[in-house]
Amino acid sequence: MKRVTIAALLMAAVVGTTGIVGLMGGRVTAAPVVETGKTGEVVVKWKLDSVTVYRGQALVTRVVDVPGAAGLGELVVSDLPERILPGSLFAEGIDGTGVEVRSVRYREQAVGDDVREEVRKLDAEIRKYGDKIAANAKQLQVLGEQRNYLEKLENFTAPTASTEMTKGVLNAEQLKTLTNYQFETRAKIADAELKLQQEQRDLREQMSVIERQRGEITGKSSRTVRQAVVFTSQEKAGGKLRVRYLVDAAGWSPSYNIRADAARKSAVVEYQASIVQMSGEDWNDVAMTLSTATPTLVAAAPQLNPLQIALASRGSADVMAGEMVSGRLDYKAAKQELYEQRKQAESSRGQFGAQGAWANANQPVGNTGNNVYSGSTTISGGNITVQSNSNWNRDNDLELNKVADQLQVLELLAKDSRKDEEERRVNGHEGIVVTYSMKSRTSLPSRSDTQLIQIDSMGMKSAFYKVAIPVLTNYVYDEATLTNDSKTVLLAGPVASYVGGQFVGNGEITTVAIGQNVTVGFGIDSSLRATRERIEKKEEPQQGNKVVNYTYKIAVENFGTVPANVRIMDRLPTSKDNEVRVTFVDDETVKLSIDKEYLQTERKKGLLRWDVTAPPEKNGSEAFSLTYKMNMEYDKNLGISASAGAKLQELEKTMKSR
Repeated sequence: MKRVTIAALLMAAVVGTTGIVGLMGGRVTAAPVVETGKTGEVVVKWKLDSVTVYRGQALVTRVVDVPGAAGLGELVVSDLPERILPGSLFAEGIDGTGVEVRSVRYREQAVGDDVREEVRKLDAEIRKYGDKIAANAKQLQVLGEQRNYLEKLENFTAPTASTEMTKGVLNAEQLKTLTNYQFETRAKIADAELKLQQEQRDLREQMSVIERQRGEITGKSSRTVRQAVVFTSQEKAGGKLRVRYLVDAAGWSPSYNIRADAARKSAVVEYQASIVQMSGEDWNDVAMTLSTATPTLVAAAPQLNPLQIALASRGSADVMAGEMVSGRLDYKAAKQELYEQRKQAESSRGQFGAQGAWANANQPVGNTGNNVYSGSTTISGGNITVQSNSNWNRDNDLELNKVADQLQVLELLAKDSRKDEEERRVNGHEGIVVTYSMKSRTSLPSRSDTQLIQIDSMGMKSAFYKVAIPVLTNYVYDEATLTNDSKTVLLAGPVASYVGGQFVGNGEITTVAIGQNVTVGFGIDSSLRATRERIEKKEEPQQGNKVVNYTYKIAVENFGTVPANVRIMDRLPTSKDNEVRVTFVDDETVKLSIDKEYLQTERKKGLLRWDVTAPPEKNGSEAFSLTYKMNMEYDKNLGISASAGAKLQELEKTMKSR
C-alpha cells in the first residue's frame, strides 16, 4: 500500500463552519460525525488509536473511517490539537482496506459560534445595572443640591442673628430651632450619601462581572480549527487510513516507589511515569508507549566538516593561551558541558526539521531566499521565521561541527583525560534508548498538572544491611542492594522509599541495566549509633622525612534486641603526586571487607570498609569497636598545605559566628 507524508503544506482558503464540531474550551474532546464540508470534501469519523510519548513530544495516531464507494475522494480529519507540529503530519492507508493516500495537507480556518442569544441576555442585564447606576447618581446630585441650600441658609441666618443681638431683639428659641434643623438635615444628607455611594460601588462591581462574562463569550465565539485534508483513492467501500502527527507540550520522566517489608527481607519496585500532557487533546482509551528516543523530522545524517589545526612556536601567544585555558579547565566537567551542548544542538536540529519542512511546503516556486510565514499558527510563539531547507539544515550542521571542534581540541590539549571504571560505567548509560508499552489501554486528559501511570511492578532480589559513616554522621542507615533481574531497564530518577507501608524518605537512583545491582536507602535505624575518634598521635623523624602515626577508634552501639549487620565506612587522606605516603594498618581482629566490587573500586580510592556484626543491647564501653592505624610520611621541611588550612579557617569562622 502506498503512503504519502507531506510536511505541512499550503494553508487553504477559509471554509464554512458546517461539520466542525468536537471542541470544548479549545481542547479536543470527541470525534466529529460524518458531515459535508467544503464542496467535494467530507468531514470524517476518527478515533484515537495510540500515543507514543517521548521526552518533550508525543506521536499521536488516529484511525479514520473512509466513507463512500470506490473512487477518488477528499476527506477532512478535523479538530487537530493546538500543539500540533504541522511538519509532522503523515497519512497512510491501512493494509487490506483498499485505501491509497495520494496527498495530505494541513490547514487552519477560523470559525464562529452563534452566541447572539447569550449576548442579548447579558446586554439586557448591563442596561438594567446602567439604569440603576444612573438613578443612583441622580439621587446623589439631589443630595448635593440640598447641601448647597443649607450652606446658603447658614450664610443668611448667621449675619441676621448677629444684627439682632446688637439691637437686643434676638429670638433665642427660633435661632435654636433653625440651628438644630441645619445639623439634623446635614446628618441625614451624609447618611443618605454614604448609602448611595455603597450602592453605586456594588452596582458597578456587578456590572463589571457581567461585562467580563460578555467579553469571554464574544472572545471565544471565534476560534481556530486545525484540519488534515487527505486526498484518497479507494478500491472498495469500508476503507480505513491512519493519520499521525507530533505534538509538543508533552513528555514523561521516570519515578519509583520502593517498598520493603517490615522485616527488611524483600523489596518491590514500582516503576512509574510522571507524564505532562498539555497538547490540547484528550487521549482517551489509547494504546500508550513511553520512549526515551528523540523523534526527528530530519532524515539525513549531519554533514561532518574537516577539522583544521595549526602549529606555532612554543611560548608564542597562541600556544600559551591554549595551554592556559586547558590548564584551568576540569577535563571531565568541560567534556560534560560540551556533551550537553551537543545534545541541545541535536534536539534543535530535529525540532527545526518540522519548521523547515513547513517552510519548504509554503515556499513559492523560484524563491530561493528566506521565507516568512505569518499566520495564526504558532510553533514557538508569535510569527515564525524560517529559512529554506538547505539553509536551516546547513546552520544546524555547522552548530554540531562547532561543538565537535571544541570537544576535539579539548581532547588534544587537556593534560588529564583519564577515566576510571566507575565513570565509564555511568557514562555508558547516557543516551540509552528504551521503550515501555503499557499492558492495557489508558486515558490521559490534557491538563496542566503532572499525571502518574504505573509502568511495572516487580519484586527484586534484595540484600539488606546497615551502613555507618561516623566521619560524616553518628546516624546509621538502612540500605539494600537490589538486583534488577527483571526484563526492564530502570532509568535514572527519584525514589520514594517505604518500610512496612510507612514512608521513610526520598532518594535517587542511576540508570540500572538488566542484571545490574542498585543501592537504595531506607532511612535511619534509630536503634544504632556510630562514633569515631582519634585516640593517639605520635611523631618521629625518619632520615629527611617526618612520620606521623595516628590511631583511630570506631564504635557501633546497638540499643536493639537483635544483632545488626553493619557496613562501616571510613577513608584515608590522599595527596597529589604522592607527596605524602599514607600507610594503612588494619585492626588485628577486624579486617577490611573482602567484597570484590569494593576492592576493585572504592578501596583504590582510599575508602575503608568493614563488614561487622554489632551485638544486641551493647552500648558505651560494651559497644562493638575496632581500631586502626594510619601512618603519614612526608618531607620534614613541609607541612599540611594551605588548602587544608583554609578549610580549618572556614571552620573557625563558622564556630565564631555561632
